[in-house]
Amino acid sequence: MSLINKSFLDELRSRIRLSDVIGQRIAVQRAGREFKACCPFHNENTPSFTINDEKEFFHCFGCGAHGDHIGFLMRHDNVPFMEAIETLAAQAGMQVPKPTPQERDKYDRQDLYLKMMEEATRFFTAQLFEPNNKDILGYVRGRGLSDETIASFRIGYAPEDGQSLRNQLKSKGFSDADMVTLCLTKQSTRGTEYYSFFRDRVMFPVLDKKGRTVAFGGRVLPDHMRPPNSNSNFTPPKYINSSETPLFHKGHLVYNISNARAAANDGQPIIVAEGYADVIALSQGGFKGAVAPLGTALTETQIALLWDMIPTSDLDAIKEPYLCFDGDNAGQRAAVRAMERILPILRPGVSARFVFMPTGQDPDDVIRDQGHSGMQKYLDQSIPLSEMIWRSMTNGKSFDRPEQRAALLNAIEKTVLQIADRNIQQSYRQILKNRFYQNTNPKRSNKKQNAVPISRPNANHDLSARLILGMIMQYPALYDQYEEKLAIFSCKNPALDALRQNVISILSDTRGITHDDLLEALKNKGIEGEQIASLKKDMKLHASYVFNEDAQEDIETGLKELLDRVAV
Repeated sequence: MSLINKSFLDELRSRIRLSDVIGQRIAVQRAGREFKACCPFHNENTPSFTINDEKEFFHCFGCGAHGDHIGFLMRHDNVPFMEAIETLAAQAGMQVPKPTPQERDKYDRQDLYLKMMEEATRFFTAQLFEPNNKDILGYVRGRGLSDETIASFRIGYAPEDGQSLRNQLKSKGFSDADMVTLCLTKQSTRGTEYYSFFRDRVMFPVLDKKGRTVAFGGRVLPDHMRPPNSNSNFTPPKYINSSETPLFHKGHLVYNISNARAAANDGQPIIVAEGYADVIALSQGGFKGAVAPLGTALTETQIALLWDMIPTSDLDAIKEPYLCFDGDNAGQRAAVRAMERILPILRPGVSARFVFMPTGQDPDDVIRDQGHSGMQKYLDQSIPLSEMIWRSMTNGKSFDRPEQRAALLNAIEKTVLQIADRNIQQSYRQILKNRFYQNTNPKRSNKKQNAVPISRPNANHDLSARLILGMIMQYPALYDQYEEKLAIFSCKNPALDALRQNVISILSDTRGITHDDLLEALKNKGIEGEQIASLKKDMKLHASYVFNEDAQEDIETGLKELLDRVAV
């Protein structure tokens, strides 16, 4: 915990450009809206170290180094946190505030709590490997987990004895009051005796962003491994979790955040599953960016956290975590709840994809039965947010009658009004209304389609994307008008999407550029003339009006229709 308040740190960062701080120590060069350099933290000849002043972070795509002004100084200059703060404050002409006695006490208390949670984690992990608990270890291994995975996630075991953890912590000087505060023990209702909150359970430490234990989850053992209970009507909950504590706020954290953030920096997708076992199985199966909410449905804070975990490798890339749900009705309802949480906080550059697993199976089952390729298949079948919205309003419903169609239009309007960002709201309104006209009023749909001079038989996603790129390259001045939509669609063909990203990067950095200038800039980036000639060939075959400069209205209509098509 920092003794310096957040507002001071925010002001400190705002006064000094990150590129200036780094540029004083290594050679940097401008690259569009960012800066690039050879990474100072590993040997490289080609720059993969980027600096983003707007978002105040650096990131290396070679070694994964990531951080802000303070993190850079601590690592590059090899100085502690406060020395980095003092260096930056002197440069910014600011006085470092002295911590109050209350802040110092709060820091000391937090430090003690973290040490206690670390001691509890060590105790649980040691218990799993005790000889008298070999059946418990066998059960964990029998779930398909390797010893490396068990160690990586620090999986442990809470003994049935309700006093062993307490005795261990007391031997280290920790008090009963602090154990209760951190939900490690609880007080008996029949007296003053304290006993362990977690007993006879497989234990999963919950780590914060810095990899420190702040909470626990405990899974009950199978019936045949538990002693008989005198109360035959009692069924213990499958999982129990730490309650809210000074260290832990379950709606503000996700399980496996520290490992998943590092994986995301290496280009792996963020995948949201339901529970601990899913996350661990996914990670062992090669999906290191797996996380899970902590006993609740995804909150708005957690969704924003997912977006923040994904690095901005490209100004035009969309941050889209994969949200996994069961394919049954309960899973569909959970997906709709997640969708409703996302809409009000949707902003440019972020969204989500929805993954529906086979009914009755979760990612843990899929990984064990089908392996990495099986899970990848379901990720490849994921649907974007716009499709999820449409399905939530139309699945299982008929729209034959005027009243039903009117109700759907009202539902569309009510849904998009939840989106605070006006530009995104308008984009989704257009997308959903296009779907409405195409699916509920065939005559009107056909009329609209015929009005746009695009060859219909070949109107697949790949061709649509090729025509869009061709049009924008032919008329770069249209970029400003359709910048948002051009940024939120992606091409399924990797080579084509690479071209899209290069075109958008050039046009966003060089406004007013001509067609010839754009071709020259692409040539400098190594884009082959053959690829561009192929796009022109498609336009001549499927949208020849593009080459008629007097048909400006048709060109804009065609481009808009194509953008709407690839977005759904």
